[in-house]
Amino acid sequence: MANNILTNGRIQQQTTISQRLRNDKQKKAPEIPAIESNNWLLHRHYTRHEYKTCKTLIDQELTRSTGHNEYANYLKGLILRREGNIQDSLNCFQTAYNVNSTNVNNVKQIAKSLLIMGSHKRAIDAYLEAEKISTVPDWEVYLNLGECYMKLNQLHEAKRHLKRSIELTKNELPYIALAKACLLEDHVTEARDAYTAALGENPESTEAATELGLLYLKLGDVQRAFQQFGAALAHSPNCTKAILPIAYVIQNHQEYDVALSKYKVAAQSIPESHTLWNNVGMCFYGKQKFVAAISCLKRAHYLNPIAFLPAYNLGMVFLTTGQPASAAIYLCAAVTADPKNHMPYLLLGIALKRLDDLEGAERVLQRAHAFAPQDPLVLINYAIVLDALGKASSAVEFLTALNDITAVIDVDAQVTQTAKRLSAKLQQAKVSGNEEEGALGVDEV
Repeated sequence: MANNILTNGRIQQQTTISQRLRNDKQKKAPEIPAIESNNWLLHRHYTRHEYKTCKTLIDQELTRSTGHNEYANYLKGLILRREGNIQDSLNCFQTAYNVNSTNVNNVKQIAKSLLIMGSHKRAIDAYLEAEKISTVPDWEVYLNLGECYMKLNQLHEAKRHLKRSIELTKNELPYIALAKACLLEDHVTEARDAYTAALGENPESTEAATELGLLYLKLGDVQRAFQQFGAALAHSPNCTKAILPIAYVIQNHQEYDVALSKYKVAAQSIPESHTLWNNVGMCFYGKQKFVAAISCLKRAHYLNPIAFLPAYNLGMVFLTTGQPASAAIYLCAAVTADPKNHMPYLLLGIALKRLDDLEGAERVLQRAHAFAPQDPLVLINYAIVLDALGKASSAVEFLTALNDITAVIDVDAQVTQTAKRLSAKLQQAKVSGNEEEGALGVDEV
């Protein structure tokens, strides 16, 4: 009985209990893998930009977890949105939200996808929900709310949220967005102050410096604009947003070779930019290398057939080189791109006159005169066409209007000389009706 013990009124062998304990220790607990066990691997491939491998592993994880892996759905949404599949990415973020509705990042990504898709009202609702469930104020939420309200043209609400975002961060993005909202209201001073404040918090911000330079360029302050573009390039020598405008400023000072060297640098990053090739073409035009100019401008027009400047400049170059038929084709495209601009009508009227289509030239110049009734070039060319059509009295009226304008503002000498020759011709119109016309005086615009 020495080895026996009394347990619940029963006598049991002590060796039996020890054996049972040993058997229990040898048994292993069933392995139940956690749904998130491979999240570290997904994160590693995603941060290395190995998206193809990452998507394959994500699909395996979603199959294993029957779609309940929050992080896998989240990463898949990010990758799909990066690939341009916005609707599919939204579905992934929605699934992640269904798994964990308390994670503010899921709500923010849903809102961002809605913003990209143009569903601004739904995006606002999502961002407001993110604001509610966020434990601390999030400057990105207020920034994106401001951008949504800007898209809806609710500028007061947009500025209110953007100012709240500025209070929470020193990042330049809310400052830049606030400046754009101010520009939509034509509050140029406030926009300039916002850009300046952004540079004060972020002196190395190339975007803020470039935007401020563009604002100065728009205001006609070329020197300050040049300084801002130079500051942007000092921090980022390959910043194309700064290279293009600074090269444009240099080009306007007729330093074409310097401008071309900068455009060459920009072409390494944005070879498909129609603005780049348009400016390069006009540099060659300034150097009177017309074949190269036409080649570059045609490339710009090919890259963006509905853009105004490439079509207009092509028409101007063809007109300069004595090809009015080709000029008329591209000037018609320029008129379509900007139907309220009088300059393509003017050049188209000149091209049609050189093609001996006087009636068509009159109609086109009539449109040009309607948009710019006091432009000396429009008045003199309209008068020349009217004279060619035998409408001397109407031509005299336009010459009189031109003389009145000449008394107030400075007019190009070639225009005034042509007007004098035409006026002298009209005075002798009853004697001779076939005198030679004066030069048009519009070789370059």
